[in-house]
Amino acid sequence: MQALALPLILLVVATAQAGSVFPDSPFSSRAAGTTGAAFLKLARPARSEALGGAFAADSEGADALLTNPAGLTSLQSGAPSDLSFAYNNLLESSYLGYGSYGRSLGRFGTVAAGVIYFSQAPLTGYNARGDASGSFQPYDVALSMAYARQFEGFAVGAAAKMIRSSIDDVSGMSAALDVGVQAKDVSRVGEGAVDAGASFSNLGPPLKVGGVAAPLPFALTGGFLWHATPAFNAMLDVNLPSDNDPYVSFGLQAQLWSDREKRALCLRVGYNQSHGRDIDGLTGLTAGAGFDLVGFRLDYAWDPYGDLGMQNRVTLAFRF
Repeated sequence: MQALALPLILLVVATAQAGSVFPDSPFSSRAAGTTGAAFLKLARPARSEALGGAFAADSEGADALLTNPAGLTSLQSGAPSDLSFAYNNLLESSYLGYGSYGRSLGRFGTVAAGVIYFSQAPLTGYNARGDASGSFQPYDVALSMAYARQFEGFAVGAAAKMIRSSIDDVSGMSAALDVGVQAKDVSRVGEGAVDAGASFSNLGPPLKVGGVAAPLPFALTGGFLWHATPAFNAMLDVNLPSDNDPYVSFGLQAQLWSDREKRALCLRVGYNQSHGRDIDGLTGLTAGAGFDLVGFRLDYAWDPYGDLGMQNRVTLAFRF
């Protein structure tokens, strides 16, 4: 526990010296659009997105680096390493990719590392007179390292990341910390066990690009996972983003088929309350599927945003 507490204390001190971690009017819609490094909110595995973004108690494998780092402890002693890649086709011409790797250290815990990259099609630049002055391609990148440890009855994990944003000829850097906890079988509903999880993400000093500084998109999340039957799970999260109103996310997963060779096919559906804000058309609903074949996993998520279009997310994972 001391190993996890030290980086948290250091980052809190650095944040206090650099500026407020929160925007004005935090945890309300009045703060919408006032945080920087917004790409960090988009870096989610296809599996969790198909479940409406409900991940607090359900994060697992190397993908947990992006959601709740406590879920890295699902890579238990003797389990193979997990390597995950994703490509997300987002709205308009923007896209996001990530890679993450997790490995068990046996009784010493689990370690992970990852990278996130966000960009879009080139944009036209203009000079002070309003004349076109060429094109540029903005980008954002984050590098992460994490450690998680299983204790009696619960797991704790922490991830530290370096963040860089670049717009034309100006750029800026910051650092952030994610911390999460998960507990198995905290209660029972009917015959099914209920797991719990909680995390905070993107705690760090403001990101300054050029002459403009903005707080990072800090968020708190807590939720439950209900193992209703061996083939059916339900997830519910309550989310408190520092740059918008609180919202609820909900997901259902049905395992349609599995066998002794550790092959499985799952269908997923979810609802994310935050997706439907101020957007006309079909929003909020999410859906997807996952196929697990021994050392290989493929996940897909469909995420509509009404009149703005839709997002398609794909994650490939390998165990070795």
